[in-house]
Amino acid sequence: MTYRYVELAGARIAYRVSGSGPALVLLKNNRRPLDHAISAYLAERFRVFQVHPVGFGASDRPEVYDFGSIGDQVLAVLDHEGVERFCVWGFSQTACMAAMAARSTSRAHALVMGGVVPIGMVTDAEMRRLEREPRLPRPALEFWRAYRSYDWHHELRCYPGRRVTYMGTADPAFRRFRKLRPVLEGIGVTYLEFEGLNHTTCGLGDASADGRRVADRVTTQMLRATPGGGP
Repeated sequence: MTYRYVELAGARIAYRVSGSGPALVLLKNNRRPLDHAISAYLAERFRVFQVHPVGFGASDRPEVYDFGSIGDQVLAVLDHEGVERFCVWGFSQTACMAAMAARSTSRAHALVMGGVVPIGMVTDAEMRRLEREPRLPRPALEFWRAYRSYDWHHELRCYPGRRVTYMGTADPAFRRFRKLRPVLEGIGVTYLEFEGLNHTTCGLGDASADGRRVADRVTTQMLRATPGGGP
């Protein structure tokens, strides 16, 4: 499986495709490893698109970043492949990328956000710390600035598709995540937690039995996006 590329606004977007079935977009922000470890397991049920947003992974790094265009980037890939409807899934930073993509198009029928506090991220104090961090790549800093420009309580409440959010109970952010449970469930978001899993073992990079258990439970919820059982 090799990279494919599509161009948008003069920048190349890198992506990889595997499997067959309903379209599932996994946002990916690193070049290595080449694949999310869990992607082969998901590809048994889905046509999996691992998309690298511009500025990340194997995609181009232009002088100017427009992270409001993440949805357009995903659609450029799917249009090139002849795909109309899809679900989008991200974990940690890419969960926030997935949310930005989903909010921008009615073609995204389900959104999965794993390993992240979906509302109130990033705080003012966290953003000041990121801005002082000299090792932080510029695309990451610009992305968080863009993400913070949206009211995610409002965006998640208004998003018409299936919304699933999850985290392991051993994740350092779990207490903050659990405090949000009544808020998330109050706006119709499916809340899941995985006992004993941490930020690594609950993520897309773990294809162990735990990783497959997470994938099974999450996709069961995700596939409720339409009465027909597909995104």
